Amino acid sequence: MSHSTLATRTWILLLSTFIALNGVAQGLSATLSAVDHNGYHITCFGAKDGQVTVTATGGTPPYNYSWSTGSTSSTVGDLAAGYLKVSVTDANANEVIKDITLTQPDEMKVELTAFKYPNDLNISCYECFNGSIDLEVFGGVAPYDFAWDDGPTVPDRSGLGALNYKVVITDANGCVTDAKEKLEQPEKATWGMDGNADTDPQQHYIGTSDAQDVVFKSNDTELLRLKGNGTIGLLGTATEEGPLFRREDGSLGLGDFPDAPTDRCFQLAGFRKFWLTTGNDFTYMCQDQIPKLGTLNAEPVRVITNGQTRIHISSTGKVGIGSEPGGAIEGYRLYVEDGIVTRDVLVKLGAWPDYVFEPEYELMPLDKLRSFLGVHHHLPGIPAANELEEQQGLALGDMLPRVMKVVEEQALYILQLEERLRTVELQLEANGLTKP
Repeated sequence: MSHSTLATRTWILLLSTFIALNGVAQGLSATLSAVDHNGYHITCFGAKDGQVTVTATGGTPPYNYSWSTGSTSSTVGDLAAGYLKVSVTDANANEVIKDITLTQPDEMKVELTAFKYPNDLNISCYECFNGSIDLEVFGGVAPYDFAWDDGPTVPDRSGLGALNYKVVITDANGCVTDAKEKLEQPEKATWGMDGNADTDPQQHYIGTSDAQDVVFKSNDTELLRLKGNGTIGLLGTATEEGPLFRREDGSLGLGDFPDAPTDRCFQLAGFRKFWLTTGNDFTYMCQDQIPKLGTLNAEPVRVITNGQTRIHISSTGKVGIGSEPGGAIEGYRLYVEDGIVTRDVLVKLGAWPDYVFEPEYELMPLDKLRSFLGVHHHLPGIPAANELEEQQGLALGDMLPRVMKVVEEQALYILQLEERLRTVELQLEANGLTKP
């Protein structure tokens, strides 16, 4: 092969490679076109709304498309920013490759700067309107639209009060972000005649910060004095002694409480809320205000002497003397720890067993009574020892009628035996078997 022929073939190979790398292979070519959003392929930072179309010409149709995303159509969408490549082949397997890098705007950020006065606050005085906010936007696509929550559409604000402010910013591509700023003002330094809200008792008060007294006057007359040493003075220079009391017109009096009128009663809630150790006189107490001693919640009442609880009244009304009533048998109200000494005890009973003496009453035959005693080892109707142990004692109101019933039945048994004995004696006497 001549040198010229080799050179020619080399030139043809280089030309073919050049044509393939520049989108031309055997007459096949392709172009890429991406949707433009004000100079960017993606509308907003981080969005996935890019779209690219490849257009093939030359070669031999039909064309096949193979995108780096896996798509095989001529147009791909929902694309994020970044590198994208497509391979186009025609019916003769000629191939051309195209690529593109999709761009997006920088992330849109907002910076709000609130002016501060020498007091290190955004407002110079309480309830003044001299605050301002400067706004600066970074990223996104200019121009921007501004929408403050209180109406204005400008970026920078002035003449503002102590409130919370929010602004929504929209760029040329419709991308949205927002920012907030709170302006603070000094605390209220005076007390208003129409009342005061949001006060801090640790810092706000009516009074003095030194040893001087605080004086309250009405009609230029001193009525109340809070003294620097913590005591309270009443009615200025008045020297009369005695308790305060309320007159019918609502005013306060000082001195001895006036005699209560006989046609007027006193409510306990407004007259006297405590019990005196010297005794209490409720002569003029209203009838619907009966004095009470106890609790209004679930707490028990304890009567204590020498530091120990002597009487305990539970929230359910059970009374314990010498012990809490928790140890009492269920169903009983009073529990006495060490017993009771008394001259007499009245036990409320139900029906008394006098019905035993009625003619129709059927007395248990003696043979059955004997059998019952042999099996149960206690009289009918009388609880066994183990039953009394389970009940933790003996209920007198229940036991007395039972015992009386047994006693009356014993009387009937005795009378029956006496009658039988008399019959036997008469028979013996009739047969001459008894001594004259």
